[in-house]
Amino acid sequence: MYAKSFLALDGNGRLTGARTAQTAPYAYYTCHLCGSALRYHPQHDTERPWFEHTDDGLTEHAQQCPYVRPERREIRLIKRLQQFVPDALPVVRKASWYCRQCHHDYYGEQYCTHCQTGRFSEDGEQNERYKNGAGDHAG
Repeated sequence: MYAKSFLALDGNGRLTGARTAQTAPYAYYTCHLCGSALRYHPQHDTERPWFEHTDDGLTEHAQQCPYVRPERREIRLIKRLQQFVPDALPVVRKASWYCRQCHHDYYGEQYCTHCQTGRFSEDGEQNERYKNGAGDHAG
């Protein structure tokens, strides 16, 4: 079960939103974090357009991508929600993060673009650096 993404890189490497992608729904899109191929899902009735990872298009960095491996808590919530809304998919949380591996402060998905993993990232708001005012949320 992959999480919905609303951002992708287009064939020219430009960051593109899912609504913008409606003008070229059959173009080639990749994940802005892990570089894996994405499938575009156009807007239907009340559902916004979105991107989804594909099993056959995963890169070596995909196993660390938060859209490929959503948080366990999110998966549990979605499984309960799917009893009432069968098509519900997980959402990736965006927050302030601190990477213990490269000492990088960043905001967004739990995926350090320097290390290409989220394994060493801690919630920045819970980290002592942020409590003491040292976190700069730099990208």
